Amino acid sequence: MNANPSNPAEISQKVKSWGRDLGFDEVAICKAEPLEEAQARLQTWLNRGFHGSMSWMLNRADARVNPAHFFPEAKSVVVVALNYFREDEDSGHLPSQANISLYARGRDYHKVLKKKLGRLLRRIEAEIPGASGRICVDSFPVMEKPLAVRAGMGWIGKHTNLIRKGGGSYFFLGELLLDLDLAADPPFPTDHCGTCNRCQIACPTNALEEAFVLDARRCISYLTIEHDDEIAPSLADKMGNWVFGCDICQAVCPWNRFSSHTGERDFDNRLPDNLFDLAALQRLTREQFESLFAGTPVRRAGYENFRRNVDIAIRNNVHGDAK
Repeated sequence: MNANPSNPAEISQKVKSWGRDLGFDEVAICKAEPLEEAQARLQTWLNRGFHGSMSWMLNRADARVNPAHFFPEAKSVVVVALNYFREDEDSGHLPSQANISLYARGRDYHKVLKKKLGRLLRRIEAEIPGASGRICVDSFPVMEKPLAVRAGMGWIGKHTNLIRKGGGSYFFLGELLLDLDLAADPPFPTDHCGTCNRCQIACPTNALEEAFVLDARRCISYLTIEHDDEIAPSLADKMGNWVFGCDICQAVCPWNRFSSHTGERDFDNRLPDNLFDLAALQRLTREQFESLFAGTPVRRAGYENFRRNVDIAIRNNVHGDAK
């Protein structure tokens, strides 16, 4: 039975229900209006050079804060969250092992989110004749975390990740820009970090010196994934055994005690235990790298940068043993 397009509240509830049926852990809605406060913060962050070598962040900075720039017909934004947390994974805890961020051990989340959002959009179009929209994941230049706050999903913590009060921060975000005028959820009112600064203290490279502001140039995730040049020794020495990404600031966050094991099988760990051995990773050929990490986000780093990261982790392991 088709939804009544003249009843925004009814459609909003149906869209949320359809999204949950597809496995999304949360579905929220906001208006597709410019993010003026986020725009000011973004410009200040860019002016301070905290984006490092991510020059693409400078492109269309004004457009990033306006969802309608990418879909002029947009009236509403459907924001979805998909949990990727997995319990009891010990790979990388030993110095002789590589550590790979939890999110990168399963299927590439871009593909998973796009597929689910595509199914949700097709359901909306089928149920509401004339409706149309556009799919966004984090490679799309919209500011998804401020949109999630506007949709009432959670707050941006001192580690700059979005935190859901009952679900922590181990989840992916995606969006649908729709030409439907849906009933919006109330914005999330405030942050709940309080005086806690565990993430700032735990960051070994001091990338979170200022609360709620990430200096990407010092972030281990940025250094191991985005940065294409040599890594300064003063930072490399503090990277430990991380070869792709970093989970430290999330691992120490008290709100992640509410994280639960994901029900999304595409996020099951695809990497066998022997793949975390640093010595074995150092021997990988380019072809082996492409084959072993096929379908995972790790390929994004590229073979040369990945080898650089492994070499750093091995040096850190040797130096640690010598202390």
